[in-house]
Amino acid sequence: MAKRVVIIGAGIGGLAAGCYARMNGYDAQILESHTTPGGLCTSWKRKGFTVDGSCHWVTGSGPASPYYTIWNEIGAIQDRTYIDYDYFVRFQDANGRVFSLYTDADRLEAHMKELSPQDAAPTEELCRMIREFSRFSMPIRKPPELMNLMDGLLLMRKFGPFRKLFALAGAFSAEGFSSRFKDPLLREAIHNALFGASPSLFPLIMTMGTMHARTAGYPLGGSLEFARAIERRYLSLGGTVRYGARVSKVVERDGKAVGVELSGGETVEADWVISACDMKWTLQGLLDGTRMDPVHRELLQTGVTIPPAIQVSFGVDMDLSDRETGFNQGFRLNQPLCIGGKTIEWYNYKAYSFDPSMAPKGKSTVVTIFLGDWKYWEKLKANPILYKEEKARIAQDCARAMDQRFPGFSSKVEMSDVATPLTFERYTGNWKGSYMTWILSPEFQRKHRYVPKTVPGLDRFSMASMWTNPPGGLPGAASAGRGVIQLLCARDRRRFVTSTP
Repeated sequence: MAKRVVIIGAGIGGLAAGCYARMNGYDAQILESHTTPGGLCTSWKRKGFTVDGSCHWVTGSGPASPYYTIWNEIGAIQDRTYIDYDYFVRFQDANGRVFSLYTDADRLEAHMKELSPQDAAPTEELCRMIREFSRFSMPIRKPPELMNLMDGLLLMRKFGPFRKLFALAGAFSAEGFSSRFKDPLLREAIHNALFGASPSLFPLIMTMGTMHARTAGYPLGGSLEFARAIERRYLSLGGTVRYGARVSKVVERDGKAVGVELSGGETVEADWVISACDMKWTLQGLLDGTRMDPVHRELLQTGVTIPPAIQVSFGVDMDLSDRETGFNQGFRLNQPLCIGGKTIEWYNYKAYSFDPSMAPKGKSTVVTIFLGDWKYWEKLKANPILYKEEKARIAQDCARAMDQRFPGFSSKVEMSDVATPLTFERYTGNWKGSYMTWILSPEFQRKHRYVPKTVPGLDRFSMASMWTNPPGGLPGAASAGRGVIQLLCARDRRRFVTSTP
């Protein structure tokens, strides 16, 4: 009789764990508190417009990336069209000058030298790092828990040629590197390319490298359809999923996980329990907080999470389609905005005109994302009236800001939607509303090889969420789901096998 595996959460990590569990002969059931798959990887409808909450791009959309193997195995590649962006971000300054951060490094270099010949030296260095990173292939064959000495040597050999690049890109701050540019537009654009998401230059180089390699495309149809494709793969493999099933705790007996209890009191028995949800809630909610690896305790006590996001979305009766496709656009505001307690000088937006499923014909869905301060929003928890007023003010201010870029925009708005860090926390349970996970310090990485997927003193239990694979994101979640089944197979002395649909 096949061993029964219960998976808590139908996010990407849970769906991936379910797919690989079925590939390896386990009887898998996913329990999900909501009515749709995907977790953070989701979309929602508002007045005929679709608001996407996740898939800006998917690392591994092209065969050159090792993550492509995972997406291919769990059904996210088949029958899906991925669009590779022409540019990552396009900036327009107050004088109307435009700089496009083209995803093709050769095109980018020529464009930057044309805009500012005097900045040839930092331009060449930036584009060289992008080209070099585009050749890097992240090794994901095994979870770190299963790596032996030979695996470690192969890993070192893989990283060896790129050690200098990693050190160089990691040593630069976005502000420090951008200060080398004499042209004010290039200087501010490089500094604000990630709109404050990271003080380091490295994430920009990494992102641009994958886009240059054409391995970071956007899936047409958006996030929920992307998640549903993986759900279909899981169901086709014989897995089952129960929606509206909120797990309240993991049931233990004699130091072993033997099932879960639902909020209504029902017990679902299992031979193995996998939590594919928020780490803090898992350790201190589903478990009693006493079973915690020292690494987990250190993260929860002193770890820094990626800041939460405020997403402002509009459905507008305007056709904002462009001949080129980009992830984001930005322009300097005539008057700065205050969003969530932070001053915004450069406004960013993404018009989804390249995806016809996002808006009725001739209309556009436009999304803006700001990084937030959790403490600011946490204070509003206790006052629903102030919270609602703050969301309305943000929507109004952002619509007016878009008037600067597209005159008459605010008068053409047919739908507005504001998702705050409290929204992320309410719908996904993510700690501090973070849309990803940890920012690991160099000290932490030197001290710990990985974030454990198991907890001491509790057998037959593991975690498969992106929180065990910082910084998280879609590939982090999927590889965590794959890795936890590899660990389960190793425990049962089974050969880990995969298949493609």
